[in-house]
Amino acid sequence: MRATLWFYIARRFLTIAIATFLAVFTLVIIVDLVELMRANRRGGAGFADLLGMAILHAPSITITAAPFTVLLASMTCFAILARRSELVITRAAGVSVWRLISPAVVVGALLGVMAFAVYNPIASAFTARFDTLQERFFDRTTSRLALPGKGIWLRQGDEDGQTVIRAQRASSKIDRLWDVSIFQFDAEDRLFRRIAARSAVLGDQTWRLNGVMRWDLSETAAIDTDAALAEASATRLDHMDIPTDLTVEHIHDSFATPESISFWKLPGFIKLLEESGFSSNRHKMHWYALVSAPIVYVAMVLIGAAFSMRHARFGGLGFMALGCVMAGFGYFFLSDIANALGASGSVPVLVAAWAPPMSAVLLALGLLLHLEDG
Repeated sequence: MRATLWFYIARRFLTIAIATFLAVFTLVIIVDLVELMRANRRGGAGFADLLGMAILHAPSITITAAPFTVLLASMTCFAILARRSELVITRAAGVSVWRLISPAVVVGALLGVMAFAVYNPIASAFTARFDTLQERFFDRTTSRLALPGKGIWLRQGDEDGQTVIRAQRASSKIDRLWDVSIFQFDAEDRLFRRIAARSAVLGDQTWRLNGVMRWDLSETAAIDTDAALAEASATRLDHMDIPTDLTVEHIHDSFATPESISFWKLPGFIKLLEESGFSSNRHKMHWYALVSAPIVYVAMVLIGAAFSMRHARFGGLGFMALGCVMAGFGYFFLSDIANALGASGSVPVLVAAWAPPMSAVLLALGLLLHLEDG
């Protein structure tokens, strides 16, 4: 009897959660498709391309909205059970409210595990593909900085061509580089100059190079493989300036976003950032937030149950639903503040990531105790 009731409630909650997720997923695709059609003013992409991009972009948005989806599913599930008097019957049979909500809590926790272990890698792969298509169709550069493991690579360009910069080391602010190699390409992607510099300093719309050796490939067909001949054919300069549109802020923003990296690859990327001397707080914050997803989903289930288990004949269901939605938005608002504080280093990352979901669980439990046990 108890097992039958447990699986019945779990099945009802899971069915409603999947239906709610699919509805949100479809809505996100429609809204994103409209935005992409507006961005496609030059007509470089066809409708099928735009629809594919919208589908690729939807997982990264829906995984962010997934806790709110679970909240709506919990509220809907228990409101339907209350409206059909199923909750009254089970309570009259001696089943406690905690046993009633336990199936939804377990399913919510499992959905949280699936979210970061399975759905997040899929969303990350789709996001990377979406960025590639966005760059192809809309000429939007998604990243100017790469960390392949040894040194860093920067890219800048305009209508005259591209400049690729490689440095063995960089300062934490990335405004100073050491052991620099620069490759300049023309508008037809042909290499016409190579520059080696001891250091480079980022100034106002310029890179200030020190200890420069320059090879103009328009004058010499190729750089000799022999080191002595290559050095002899180079032009030596104490200083040299090359123009740039990069700023420190642009470079920092060009790090691969946490959302575009799979949960399973984030620890390696965080380690690479730290070994390169860069701050990894933003990526750590995202990783801990993914790990805490089961706790967040459990909190959303508890909040939804607390606001929707009131019997229909008592009235006030509209105000309870409004209170549930407002509580959900309040959680997301506080979570965003904690995320910003953790990413900036003002608050320890662990505290910023775990405090909001744990607080939400405790507050939801307190509300349930107050409403059910007086």
